Amino acid sequence: MVFDQLRNLNKYIEHKQYNKIENFLKKVSMDMQEGYYEIDGKDIYARVMSYPTLLQCDCLIEAHNHYIDIQSSLIGVERIDIFDRRKLDIEKEYNEEQDVVFFKETEIPSVSVNNVAGYFSMIFPEEAHRPKISVNRQCEDVKKFVIKIHI
Repeated sequence: MVFDQLRNLNKYIEHKQYNKIENFLKKVSMDMQEGYYEIDGKDIYARVMSYPTLLQCDCLIEAHNHYIDIQSSLIGVERIDIFDRRKLDIEKEYNEEQDVVFFKETEIPSVSVNNVAGYFSMIFPEEAHRPKISVNRQCEDVKKFVIKIHI
């Protein structure tokens, strides 16, 4: 897991990939429409979404087998818990079409971060993550983007 300022993203991914992602980042704004944004076919794409944060007990733990997630808030703040997925028990089997598997909380998180505008969390397939968590039990609306990089 990497947590850093968005302006440093180029330090963590291949130059060729960053050049494609940079064009998307130049268009990112709080006013972006929710939806799917193609960056490099199915190899790199982004989704912009909005939702209310929830209490930790109402948030799901998930992981992806084929994509790295780069998550960043545009509006609001959410906590994301990171787990070593090998230590978790599967709750819902892997869905190939959606590239997602869900887990039971059988371990405490390795780390937790607060995603705020200007920062990103890079989450790798060997890590499970629990997004959407309210900070200080204060549920609020979040708008964010998730860039998916195929590995």
